[in-house]
Amino acid sequence: MTIPESADHVSVHLTDCGRETADAVIAALDAAFPTAPGTLVAERSEGRGTAPGKPVVWCTVVDTRARRPRTDPGPVPLDAPVTVDLFGAAQPVRQVQDELAGAFGVEEHGTVPGEHELEVRLVLKPAG
Repeated sequence: MTIPESADHVSVHLTDCGRETADAVIAALDAAFPTAPGTLVAERSEGRGTAPGKPVVWCTVVDTRARRPRTDPGPVPLDAPVTVDLFGAAQPVRQVQDELAGAFGVEEHGTVPGEHELEVRLVLKPAG
């Protein structure tokens, strides 16, 4: 099952982290951008079929039309830094970036504007 492409959808790719950390980030996004029942929220690979030492990329698609205000004021704990790449239309990407900044310590590591899209690289930092 795939999510239809829309200008309101943002593709989120997580690297440099394990499953538990990816689940924490995806859970924070799910809380901020709840999806309809039955919608594919995340596609995760546990490295099956990849060579040892190759990175694993954890992916999800966020529908920003479902955005709701954060109710938990504190940051979400992380075990280690996580690299996050956001791809989509500029305003939806900024909305996802804002939600991540509210849930985690965030450093921006570059922005690539395109004609109709924006790519942003972030590093989420552990608290402390």
